[in-house]
Amino acid sequence: MIKIMTKIIKALLCAIVGTSLASCDSLMESQIKDRLTESQANQAAMMSSENMQVILLGTGGPLSNETRDSTGTAIIAGGEFIMVDVGPGIVKNMNLSGLPAGKISALFLTHFHSDHITEMGELDFMTWAQGRDKKLEVYGPEGVEQVVAGFNTAYAFDSSYRTAHHTEEWMPSKNSGMVANTLTIPDPEEAVPFFDRNGLKASVFQVDHSPVKPAVGYRFEYRGNVVVISGDTVKTETLPKFARGADLFLCEALNKEMVMMISRIAGELNNPRLSRQMHDVTDYHMSPVDAAEIAQEAGVKKLILAHVVPPVENFIAKRIYLRGTDDAFDGEIILGQDRARFELEPKN
Repeated sequence: MIKIMTKIIKALLCAIVGTSLASCDSLMESQIKDRLTESQANQAAMMSSENMQVILLGTGGPLSNETRDSTGTAIIAGGEFIMVDVGPGIVKNMNLSGLPAGKISALFLTHFHSDHITEMGELDFMTWAQGRDKKLEVYGPEGVEQVVAGFNTAYAFDSSYRTAHHTEEWMPSKNSGMVANTLTIPDPEEAVPFFDRNGLKASVFQVDHSPVKPAVGYRFEYRGNVVVISGDTVKTETLPKFARGADLFLCEALNKEMVMMISRIAGELNNPRLSRQMHDVTDYHMSPVDAAEIAQEAGVKKLILAHVVPPVENFIAKRIYLRGTDDAFDGEIILGQDRARFELEPKN
């Protein structure tokens, strides 16, 4: 009798477990379907939206931290998707933000420091894998050909493996890789238009990030709205002109007092290498107050501080980092956060 009861119980348990597993499979299938459906709908909405969309994919610098990845910004308008810079962590944030990677139009580079270009190869691969229908166009200052060629060479084996595995139908080799477009600025006092598609216009302008030469920033215009990205630079006389009337001014800012504090303490702790590196970076970046002063002179509506150095990971650090900016700028100041989004409705 006991043996019979044991068999019955085991049979019931197996039935229950089997039913539970079947229910779990069904639930997982439903969740996958819902997420993919939602993702596809959101991406289609982004590309068809009349608004100009700005997504901060990375708002930090080269210092490792748990708050901000390195530099990268997405601009989506008129069915065009532009990435500006692609440092460490940016491709991850692009995917986590649900951006339409396969619809990318181009990558714009401000300069060739590692925290602005590290993930070029990953961006090329991921956007190709997600359906990009041509080689990725890369625009940047002189030297962009060498940088693009290097990444193309480094990823050549990987690309060939992907095509061999998934076939030419799904991973066509003709669409893999990047094509360089060199931007030249004959007159440093003037911005140079170079991109005009579906109403989205972009101009490039020279900044001063010496000894990094050349270094540039970008001005975007779409249906009456203006977004300006400063690139890495010290405060210059021309930057307020290039940022004139911007609805959003994404400006780099390094708090020199905080960085020099790191330098001093590193020296006291017998870390001369870190001390020297922290000391040196202060002479080719703007401070938050510098950025606020430029925003005021340029008459911008919102100042978004990006490329935040040091990372500013708590309330106290934030207060110190922003000290003095309210006195310099009458408009709204936003301390950029990774994956933050801004939308600008058409003015015309």
